Amino acid sequence: MSEVTAGAGVLARISHFIVTPYLLLLLSCAVCGSVSAAPARLTDYFQESWTTRDGLPHNTINSINQSADGYLWIATWEGAARFNGREFDVFGRGDLTGLPDSGIRTLAKDNAGNLLLGGSRGGLSRRSADGWHSWPAFDVLINAVTQDSADSLWLGSEGQGLFQQTVEGSRRQYRVADGLTSDVIHSLLTDSSNNRLWIGSGSGLAWLDTTAAEPQFRPVKGLPAVPVFVLKHYGDSILIGTERGLYRWHEGTVTLFSADLAGKPVSSLLIQDKQIWIGTTDRGLLRYSELGLETLSMAGGLPNNRILALYLDRENSVWVGTNGGLFRLRDAPFVTYTAEHGLAGDYVRAVMPHSDGSVWIGTSQGISRYSAGGIDNIDLSAASRGQSVLSLAEAADGSVWIGTYSDGALQWRDGHIVRQYDRVSGLLANEIRAILPDSAGGIWLGTGQGLNYVAQQGTIQSFAGAEGLPAPFVMALYQHDDGRLFIGTGGGVAIRQANGDISRLDLSALDNAEYAFGFAPDPLADVLWMATDRGLVAYNLADGSLQMLGRSAGLPFDKVFQAVIDQQHNLWLSSNRGILRFGRQQLSEMLAAKRRTLHYELFGEGDGMQSAQANGGSMPAAALASDGSLWFATSKGASTVQPGMLKRFAANIPPVVIEAVHVNGLPVALQPGLRLAAGVNRLELQFAGLGYIMPQRIQYRTKLHGFDTDWVERGSNNTAEYTNLPPGEYQFSVRAAYPQGEWSTQQAGFSFVITPYLWQRPGFWLLFVTAMLFIAVALIRWRLNHLRRREQWLRWQVAEKTVELQQQADHLRTVDKERSELLEQIKRQAQEFALQARLDTLTGLANRRAFDEALAQQCARARRTQLPLCLVLLDIDHFKLVNDAYSHSIGDEVLKLVADMIRSHCREEDTVARWGGEEFALLLPDTSVQTAADICERIRRAIMQIDCTAFAGDLHITVSMGIAGFAGETQHDKLLSRSDSALYRAKQNGRNRVDVAV
Repeated sequence: MSEVTAGAGVLARISHFIVTPYLLLLLSCAVCGSVSAAPARLTDYFQESWTTRDGLPHNTINSINQSADGYLWIATWEGAARFNGREFDVFGRGDLTGLPDSGIRTLAKDNAGNLLLGGSRGGLSRRSADGWHSWPAFDVLINAVTQDSADSLWLGSEGQGLFQQTVEGSRRQYRVADGLTSDVIHSLLTDSSNNRLWIGSGSGLAWLDTTAAEPQFRPVKGLPAVPVFVLKHYGDSILIGTERGLYRWHEGTVTLFSADLAGKPVSSLLIQDKQIWIGTTDRGLLRYSELGLETLSMAGGLPNNRILALYLDRENSVWVGTNGGLFRLRDAPFVTYTAEHGLAGDYVRAVMPHSDGSVWIGTSQGISRYSAGGIDNIDLSAASRGQSVLSLAEAADGSVWIGTYSDGALQWRDGHIVRQYDRVSGLLANEIRAILPDSAGGIWLGTGQGLNYVAQQGTIQSFAGAEGLPAPFVMALYQHDDGRLFIGTGGGVAIRQANGDISRLDLSALDNAEYAFGFAPDPLADVLWMATDRGLVAYNLADGSLQMLGRSAGLPFDKVFQAVIDQQHNLWLSSNRGILRFGRQQLSEMLAAKRRTLHYELFGEGDGMQSAQANGGSMPAAALASDGSLWFATSKGASTVQPGMLKRFAANIPPVVIEAVHVNGLPVALQPGLRLAAGVNRLELQFAGLGYIMPQRIQYRTKLHGFDTDWVERGSNNTAEYTNLPPGEYQFSVRAAYPQGEWSTQQAGFSFVITPYLWQRPGFWLLFVTAMLFIAVALIRWRLNHLRRREQWLRWQVAEKTVELQQQADHLRTVDKERSELLEQIKRQAQEFALQARLDTLTGLANRRAFDEALAQQCARARRTQLPLCLVLLDIDHFKLVNDAYSHSIGDEVLKLVADMIRSHCREEDTVARWGGEEFALLLPDTSVQTAADICERIRRAIMQIDCTAFAGDLHITVSMGIAGFAGETQHDKLLSRSDSALYRAKQNGRNRVDVAV
């Protein structure tokens, strides 16, 4: 079984819908069962069709039947399609059906009402409430199947004669040699009153007595030797459909049923009261009734002219199986009149019931009048070239005012235009969208440029923005009993008081509504309903308060054109997307703030409307006629509905079935008392009301006994979902009904059990506590023994571990000592490395890097403190000759002696550095230039006294020095440059001297 998705449906393609002028009268008195009134014309029924695009497995429809549970079954060459009104579920060959092939040729009922399916390769299967049962295949195509009073099955085959399948399981075959007129059997018919089996073959008709031990075939005389395709009971007669016409057998005599049907190939028959529906092999659908012989062919909307099956369902819809898909004819809630029925045009802008019982219909191509005598068109050409009508109104004398698109307002009386008002007469515009006669004999005219009032004597007044209108585009007018005039415009509503004052009604707070398309007074609620571009507005006529019923209140769309109250006090709304209906009770509850959301019925093209698009911005766009019918202006004709007809449709109570059950998202078999494993998180049940008149509007209510305390209203949603149900036994019930109809008393039910987890079962906790006590005692005893053994083991472990821990502690102390010594050594080495990076290794003085850092610090200090600072550069005279004459090692000794001598003459705060090679630098803080010169002179003399005889007997050392005092330089490089210049002069002036930078 395929999954049924909530809200999913098969798209019914509307092919054609023609209504004759008197169909409304027929529909108003028709009932859903058999009627004795004259039938509607064949072309007057509402038509729908389905093909493979809509879910059918094949477009050739061989047979149609309805099972006891309400499903419609359609036999095709690719399986039997089960239809629930929304979608098809296909059954073909396989283990489920037991059929050897998917091709299904015939559908029939057995004596118990079960469905019989016969078809290709001799497949025969029965579908009952208990499931499927099949018989061994007959190995030949089965064309027909029936069951006699003894419950034997009789099967007509394609070329192998007649088969009998008895209840005991025996099987017998009859062929031409046994008395049949042909081995090709097309049709079978049983007659329980005389135990006869009628056999339509490829060459005439015969019958036999099914109770005879040896059946004798008795040919029927009076028929041509042609195929007999169909047999039907017709009172005490039998109708015989043959390749050459329809015949009637009565008391042993065969006659041609009607000369009109002579020679016509009859393939199927349907008897409905006094009507005979006739399917032909190539000439479409015929119907013989008191209206005569009628024909419906492909030109009239039939999918194909080859008819293979006819069936009348429980709701009196006629189903037609064609070679091009499934077709249906039925009555519909709405009747639509178009140009095909005689209207002046299809685009209808205004509908107005007249006091004489007629209905005036204004279209874009003229005006028509509907009455019991039919539709007649009224010629406006004398006053209106375009004859495009926007508005209508009846005057007190019965004359009719006609508002046109481009020719102003016309008054029609007794077949003539007696008055005309337009721009030349003084109107603001020729476009007349609203007309309202008043009690004084004048008329209000809403135009595209403002409002006019034409007094009885012909004087014209104008009202526009300057007079208080919110916008000049006037579309609706209503005058209350107290004289207030309500004016609907493209910018809101204006109210003209009886004294002439005009005030604006601000709708902006109501979801920013602007356009007021129409008004409808509601005396029961004492409100004026206003149809706007943001929904329906209720204006309290007593206190002037406003209430919006729009999207937030449940309306499916914003824009509504006209509200109408029917005789049952329900509210109807026209819109671009169909016609809405609201019940009186919920309207009252909404106005009293006792309800938050409106529930509605939406009618459209599937309900008899040629177009769901209603028109607005004209007056009246919808109206209530004196006979209780409602009329709506649409873009494809004038649509009318009798609310009472909806009640008759609702009188049908659709049976309801449960189609699928899903547990945790997976399908399960539908079987009573289904046991579901513990841990069911989500249970989904899908069901369907098997009604075919308004399947999308079938309402559902469900109750899960064991969980729900009352019935749950599901609306049109055909799915119920439950989550985290506790374990237990449940019974799911569902009912269905058409809107406003009675609920089905025979509800569909499904019982199931959710098994509990082990811990959810009765007695589990007692067993659990007992087991826990036993386990606890055992554990305590085991624990005590274990603790005693553990105590002994721990004592031994403590002793052993104490020795190990002492050894480890000693080892750790040794390791810690070694680690501390190593860290100290590393620290000293690091300090030595850091020191070496800043000392000259030969002399032990600071190197140039360290000196540069000290110079920068001292210069910054001197700038900050304004204390003197001197820089001295010292160079050993002719040091290169020392290296060349004595060796580099002697030169190193000279450098160390000079360094030691300089260090001995400097203070601790002074910085002495080997500047590079034989050059040295001295940084003397807090020392004036003169003091620095004295220090340098002492150093020079001391170096001259160095004794080098120990390593170079004749070597004498002298030095040259340059002094520069800090003069506030921002860059110490300049101080160096000045000192270096002074050193250079000392060398130029003979060496072995001290010079001071200027």
